[in-house]
Amino acid sequence: MRLGYYWPSMYRDAAEVIRKCQSCQLHAPQTFTSVAHPQANGQCEVTNRDIVLGIKARLGLCRRGWIDELPNVLWAHRTTPKGATNETPFSLVYGSEAIIPAKINVPTMRIDSFDESRNSKELPENLNLVEERREMAAIKEAINKQRIASYYNKRVQPLSFQLDDLVWRKNEACRAEDTGKLGPKREGPYKNIGVSDTGAYRLASLDGRAIKRTWHAQTLKRCYI
Repeated sequence: MRLGYYWPSMYRDAAEVIRKCQSCQLHAPQTFTSVAHPQANGQCEVTNRDIVLGIKARLGLCRRGWIDELPNVLWAHRTTPKGATNETPFSLVYGSEAIIPAKINVPTMRIDSFDESRNSKELPENLNLVEERREMAAIKEAINKQRIASYYNKRVQPLSFQLDDLVWRKNEACRAEDTGKLGPKREGPYKNIGVSDTGAYRLASLDGRAIKRTWHAQTLKRCYI
């Protein structure tokens, strides 16, 4: 087993961040999560996926000029209601729903009854009520998360390891081996030497050398030798 270039560079970057925090006298507690934690990493991936799909739809068969379409895609993302809250990111910031340019010339009740002077007076009132709107959105989001968690937990099979169990580690998470097309999906084996307070596992090589960082159970697989 060989360690690639990824690990030294990652540790240097982390040490630099810690050094800068100490030099700025930032005494807030630091919380380190396990590598490749799916519940945390997936949140960014979903947003990035929606933006990439929007850019692809705007470009069509042309694969160039995506930077020109990025503002339009971001605007669409901010003015689209989200399923968890039924609110748009724009409305949670400004307290009012935005009207997309394509609907300005469409005869609707909102367009026909628009009065600029009255609208200028009502916009500050919406800002006074935006906190209540955000709290309602947070409550809806929490209810939606509980519903999804209940549905998931009924079907999930918990994965746990005992002390001194041998496990394989997902190579995509650690990048210890080449991650190309012909690279291995898992590498190791390693020995489980304990569990952290967050439920992640501490690993060690077969010769007893401890592996830095903790690892989520979903990145591990039991090894039978």
